[in-house]
Amino acid sequence: MADPTSPVFYDCEASSLDGFVIEVGWAYVRPDDGQIIAASHFVRPLAEWQIETVWDENAEALHGISLAEISTRGIPVRDIANAMNGGLAGRELYSDSPFDEAWLSQIFEGAGIEPSFCVRQTSADALLEKTVTDRKFDIARYRMALDEAEQSRRHRAEADARIWAQLWLMITKNAP
Repeated sequence: MADPTSPVFYDCEASSLDGFVIEVGWAYVRPDDGQIIAASHFVRPLAEWQIETVWDENAEALHGISLAEISTRGIPVRDIANAMNGGLAGRELYSDSPFDEAWLSQIFEGAGIEPSFCVRQTSADALLEKTVTDRKFDIARYRMALDEAEQSRRHRAEADARIWAQLWLMITKNAP
């Protein structure tokens, strides 16, 4: 079982900024061995979402996920909500985007299930900044790592969440 004090970083990809969630991913550092635990799922759209009406080809170009792919490989929202509740119960989740909380809510509302974890309003970036300050970590080194991570982003849910977990590991492992 993961340390409940270790934050979980999550990310969502969507059909468009005002559309529906199509992928969710999360990552956290297991404190006992520093291993990053990560997972992601394509989201099978609910029929009532009428996702075709809010599908943005520019968003598809950014994340590389097609409507056909989520239609055939997507997991039902109930299964995703149950998997997240089972693996993340009692944890605190953080994201780097204000859109992600609404997209995550679509999964749980669509499934008719309450999350067993807490989604925090503080962004992943703000959490890392606070941790850097609390630990008197070299802020220049943190900024360099963050800039490097941003350049290598793939805009996929698990990969984006994993970047934040890697930064968390770097900060907590190397801070005095």
